[in-house]
Amino acid sequence: MNISTVKGIATVNGAISNIQLAELQGKLHTQLPDVYLQILNSANGFSLQSGVTIYSSDELIERNETFEVEKYALGYLAIGDDSGGRSIMIPLTSNGVFLVDQGSMDPEDFERVSISLTDWISGGCVL
Repeated sequence: MNISTVKGIATVNGAISNIQLAELQGKLHTQLPDVYLQILNSANGFSLQSGVTIYSSDELIERNETFEVEKYALGYLAIGDDSGGRSIMIPLTSNGVFLVDQGSMDPEDFERVSISLTDWISGGCVL
């Protein structure tokens, strides 16, 4: 997946290194979904002019700890935000992209924005 071709891209980090990836999965205590690994192998974080930010591996760990995702949304991962108080979430074992207010993190409050992460990114990360 070539992130630099996404419409409205503002900044793109380089690909994640194998060392960073091993550290990330170790700190998260989970195997990341293959589709998300493809994104990290293309860009370890990026942002769009619309304000959408997909976290780098360092930000990902910090944000998931801060929002206590493992406690309140077990089985999900906050991969980014809309720069307006809402987190972009993906499930660890299925498909979809969801949006949720950062004050909630309850999967019952999630709003589906796409059926797949690949489709969502290819479509310009529209929320």
